[in-house]
Amino acid sequence: MNKEHLTTLWRWLSVASVLFLATTIISLQGGTEFLGRLFGDKGSSIHDNNPAVGYFGAIICSGFFLLASIAFLLHARRHGGHWHSRIPVVWLQGLDTSALEAKAFQICVLLVFVAMPLAGIVRCIGEAESGDICEQDTKNFYKGSETNLVWAPVAKERKQMRLRKADAGDMPCSAGVELFPRSWTPLGIYGLPLAAGGVAMSAILSVFLRRRLQVPAEPSETT
Repeated sequence: MNKEHLTTLWRWLSVASVLFLATTIISLQGGTEFLGRLFGDKGSSIHDNNPAVGYFGAIICSGFFLLASIAFLLHARRHGGHWHSRIPVVWLQGLDTSALEAKAFQICVLLVFVAMPLAGIVRCIGEAESGDICEQDTKNFYKGSETNLVWAPVAKERKQMRLRKADAGDMPCSAGVELFPRSWTPLGIYGLPLAAGGVAMSAILSVFLRRRLQVPAEPSETT
């Protein structure tokens, strides 16, 4: 892929990640029921669905963020002699990145496309971890404070394991969302974010620490 391809991929994958993440955080704050109704029980309130929103928000946003970070890393390693030119130029085609205001713009792009997704994904993971877990149509209940999604409880009666709001107590296990199988859940809720964060940090290091490429001098002819 050339420079334009990588820039386009980073721009649109980052936009998808940021927009989905912004909608997720707004839902967690109670501003909209869109994601709650998309991922949870339609008969429940948004508060009932917060752990479910955080669960899927972390997984989906991490997927977009990982793909965007790969494009960013490739661009940072392949193109640009200075740090500000290693950051893909989004929207402002022909931008002279050596200008002071252009450098400030590039820093703002990093904050929006890298720092914000990282912070938002951590917020989503925290919300998902707060939820209770239960086995559907059984009396098997597990408090969120006593469980974690790295090693989630398994079904004792071969029924769905559901993630629902915190402190649900012994309410019937019908709300919330079904957890992925035990081995998939930690990969999705922690593996994807760690991979995305690692690639993003590698890209940042490539931007600011990679030395400027030196063109070797041609050997002088001897007479």
